[in-house]
Amino acid sequence: MYDEIPSEFAPLLDTTNSTNALTGAVLALVIVGALIVLALIILIIVANCKMFKKAGEDWWKALVPLYNSWVEARIGGLAWWWFLIFVVLTSLVGTLKEVNVTVSMAMVLTSYNFSYNICKKFGKSGGFALLCTLLPFIGFPILAFGSAKYDKSISTDQNGIFSVK
Repeated sequence: MYDEIPSEFAPLLDTTNSTNALTGAVLALVIVGALIVLALIILIIVANCKMFKKAGEDWWKALVPLYNSWVEARIGGLAWWWFLIFVVLTSLVGTLKEVNVTVSMAMVLTSYNFSYNICKKFGKSGGFALLCTLLPFIGFPILAFGSAKYDKSISTDQNGIFSVK
């Protein structure tokens, strides 16, 4: 009874053109998003290289995974075991579904601890360290390319924000 569609409704049922347009728009958004993320990653890498150089370290150390975190702990004056905590938390993020929120919060606190001591050595505040932790593509380029100077003589606690006095 309804086997035949009237010819005047046939163009309405042809979704090929609208599907192709939607696919093209989504693909364009994905490409633009990927380019933005790539640009931010390159910005952070270059900023870290510049920050290492300001701190008296070789710039290439910022490019070596794990070793760059070791050097960051040293730049900030943190105890060596903060590097181990950072590595363990990094490896746990996303692997333990039961404690994922707890591990993620611990990772943010550890990252803030690193940023806090590094920013303190560059003469910046705890609020600026929060910026470096939550929006590193804004905070670290300001630290690296701005007028901030690294001062090794500024005292930082080896436990950072977790010091007990």
